[in-house]
Amino acid sequence: MKNKYRNTDSSIKAGDLILTEQPFAFVLSSKEQGSRCDSCFEKGKVLKCSGCQFVYYCGRSCQRDAWGDHKWECANFKRVAPKVLPDGARMLAKIINRLYRGDGHSFRSFYSGTSFRMWKDLMSHYSDLKADKKRMEHFTSLCVVLFEFLKDISLPNTVELMGLYGRMVINSFMILDIDMNSIGTGIYLASSILDHSCNPNAVATFDGKTINIRAIKDMPCLDWNQMRISYIDLMKTPYDRQTELLQNYYFLCQCDRCMDEDQIKYVHGAICLNRQCNEPVSIPWKEDYQLVRKPEKKAEENGESNTEKVEENTEESSKEVSENGVDGKEDALHCKECGTKYTEKHADVFVKTMEFTHVHLQNMERASVAYVDVCQYCLDRQEGVVHPLNVMHAQTLDHAFDALIQVQLWEKACGYAEKLIPCFRFYYGDRNPLLGLLYLKYGKILLYKMEIEKALAQLKNAEKIIKMTHGDRHPLYKEQLMPLLQQAIMES
Repeated sequence: MKNKYRNTDSSIKAGDLILTEQPFAFVLSSKEQGSRCDSCFEKGKVLKCSGCQFVYYCGRSCQRDAWGDHKWECANFKRVAPKVLPDGARMLAKIINRLYRGDGHSFRSFYSGTSFRMWKDLMSHYSDLKADKKRMEHFTSLCVVLFEFLKDISLPNTVELMGLYGRMVINSFMILDIDMNSIGTGIYLASSILDHSCNPNAVATFDGKTINIRAIKDMPCLDWNQMRISYIDLMKTPYDRQTELLQNYYFLCQCDRCMDEDQIKYVHGAICLNRQCNEPVSIPWKEDYQLVRKPEKKAEENGESNTEKVEENTEESSKEVSENGVDGKEDALHCKECGTKYTEKHADVFVKTMEFTHVHLQNMERASVAYVDVCQYCLDRQEGVVHPLNVMHAQTLDHAFDALIQVQLWEKACGYAEKLIPCFRFYYGDRNPLLGLLYLKYGKILLYKMEIEKALAQLKNAEKIIKMTHGDRHPLYKEQLMPLLQQAIMES
């Protein structure tokens, strides 16, 4: 299947599909093995490959389509069984197979009539990788697994192999299901031209393993140098976003959103003690409290790496924050809008609340599960202490909402959804698929509770966003949203 792309000369409207692409290499997540087809990623009844007993297919058609990619690994899976190949090692093995036994070196993936990208065009960040202890340990462990898995195949030398690994980890996309959960990983050559912004003008969604890039802002023309998607979850502090991007992609984000002081003041904000005032109060709650990293322009001109620039300027950045009144206690302990003083006692309650919430959010992230009672306890502690748009309050609400859906506590879920919507709009913007999905879930619950008018309003909100981000042919729009919207319209 050839790529589909938008003419660069025409104007772009929000919702326009600008690129559709199949992966150069892809892997279904091992946690999805046995529940999804290894070829099309569809969920449902699947059957094991009779050869390796490791991968699953939904039918003969998918098995036949995948055979060219699977036949070389089939015997190797059988040989190393019952050992299970890690997802990263399998992806690297697939890349090696395509490059050295297939069309990988010559394959072109077009994003316009004349412009394309090849495997060699992807950046490996070789020098950054060599300086990254964690990534080097991961690379070494993958090499050990690969040498055993591909023992009959001549592997590239270590330098070449590290170049392949670098291109893989830097340019991989998480393949998402209709609930925006990761179900696999793919390399998309043309789509890799898209740079990151925390305030993107495009969004990547998936139908199976097919990636679709759609504009979410109007533009006079399609300029690929100006197109941006978000590489990461945006519901974080600017500092945390910058840190994640620096650690995973080796660049320091300095987009307008990361440097926007009007937004920064909310992310760790306390509620003003004057209940008539809606402004957040900035109170430092950690010794290494920092909200944004600002690299020195001089270092950039000298061509130093992003990592070096940040390390050299972390202390200076902290001083800057202190001078601006975010980290300085004297300035931080009053509301800059109404002047209401914040007592030491109230500040101490805020700090302890943030520390308590931080620990429990980390524990839930590590366990990959949200607990209703833990979320409720955190929210009770936050009540009247943190600002409604505080990032940890937003993250707690998000976890609580999902947990309540799991245990079918619909009334409470509705209450949290109402509080969560402003948080999603603040951190993700009005045209993000996650906001559309939140409206959809909330509308579905309201419809179940027979609150028809409210349900209709939320489902209409969902329809506007999901049509823009996914298109009206996507299963999320056609099969999930539209039946609910039609039901709400009929019953209203």
